[in-house]
Amino acid sequence: MSYRAFMMATCRSFFPAALALALSLLATPASAQDLTAGNWQFRAQIYGWFPTVSGETTFPASTGGATATVDADDYLDNLRFAFMGSFEARKGKLGVLTDYIYLDFDAEKGGSRNLRLSGPLGQISIPAGASADVNLRLRGWAWSLVGTYTAIEKPQYEMQLVGGVRYLKIDTTIDWQLRGNIGALPQFAVSGASTVKPDVWDAVIGARGRMNLGDGNWFVPYYVDVGTGQSDLTWQAMIGFGYAFAWGEILGAYRHLDYDFSSGNALKDLTFSGPALAIGFRW
Repeated sequence: MSYRAFMMATCRSFFPAALALALSLLATPASAQDLTAGNWQFRAQIYGWFPTVSGETTFPASTGGATATVDADDYLDNLRFAFMGSFEARKGKLGVLTDYIYLDFDAEKGGSRNLRLSGPLGQISIPAGASADVNLRLRGWAWSLVGTYTAIEKPQYEMQLVGGVRYLKIDTTIDWQLRGNIGALPQFAVSGASTVKPDVWDAVIGARGRMNLGDGNWFVPYYVDVGTGQSDLTWQAMIGFGYAFAWGEILGAYRHLDYDFSSGNALKDLTFSGPALAIGFRW
């Protein structure tokens, strides 16, 4: 079994169990006053994220054109911009958390053979003496909105259950030009351009929290969720290492965001994975 298949099977098994656990904890008898006791607390964080991208996209043909399939990790080696920000509001055990990610990648690759073309009659074989100049651009954002419930709150450790939605919108554009010995290839296969613009909504559940290291200001934050909806499966995980101040914290983290899409979707899968640096403020 491949790593991706293993993760899909594991997450699909985990999703109903985690949902049942969340519902059982939320159903624990408690008055509304108990749940919202205390003052409002707020936290905002700004991240710089430096992910690598992998995924496979099939670009549909324009009228009379060719269908092109590319692997993002073969091309996207240039990060143009990545930004993340989050905002959290809590009162007592209940809260709300929103998170926003914006990404912009752009890459050109000359002399590539990592391009698969199909036409009206099926697969098009690129001659051995030919190669492609390819420009691939990926621009998009992911937005999450979840409610939080504090299940564990101790001086050294806290954990919150989360549940809500995540929205992904990605615009992916390709243009290519074959060069060299193109032989008798049809003109529509020699050059072309296409764009796909998928957007998906998913329900997600998970957990987040932090563990304080000793009696000092160092701590380990973490976050994990899994979900499904318009995608077959989405999941993400984050773990980091931070230092707390009276006004907030600074931290370094590693974050992974993964999507598997339904068959027939132009975007087959998409993964963002890499380190991040953040500064947070609380009041």
